[in-house]
Amino acid sequence: MNTAKNHEWRMPEDDEPGPMTMEERAVWVYLVVFLVTSITYFAIVIPRAIEGPIEDVSWVAPMLWAIGISIVGTIVGSIVAAIGSAVGLAARGRDPEVELGSDERDKEINRLGSRATYGVVSTGLLTVLALAMLDADTFWIGNVAFLAGFVGALVDAFVRIRAYRRGF
Repeated sequence: MNTAKNHEWRMPEDDEPGPMTMEERAVWVYLVVFLVTSITYFAIVIPRAIEGPIEDVSWVAPMLWAIGISIVGTIVGSIVAAIGSAVGLAARGRDPEVELGSDERDKEINRLGSRATYGVVSTGLLTVLALAMLDADTFWIGNVAFLAGFVGALVDAFVRIRAYRRGF
């Protein structure tokens, strides 16, 4: 008697919700990780800036940590989310390779998010340039650049998530 099972993938039912694509899942991970690290950074630096002179505020190390943890956290979180999603789909008898793959819609949504972010980041960088021309303290230059990146990342993530959820 052959005890090996023949495994067949099944198609989702008509009313069964489709899974998030890998791209959408990565956007959610990116949003959560970036929010946590950026808010933590500002929670550390703002009290320091309030307490004493700006030129004495130690902000470089916390910013580097926030950026590094954001990058590593997004990569690791996306990998863990992809594995979890694939395992969950396989456990329900659905083919993860087919259902989680990227398509043309993902590319268009990425472009939409990038276009929305362009104006925010450009405005932030013009502000950084103006601060540098005015010979502002490096605290302000660095933090305005970080804030521009933060706001740009939020705009990108929100635009992309909205496009995935409501269309574009």
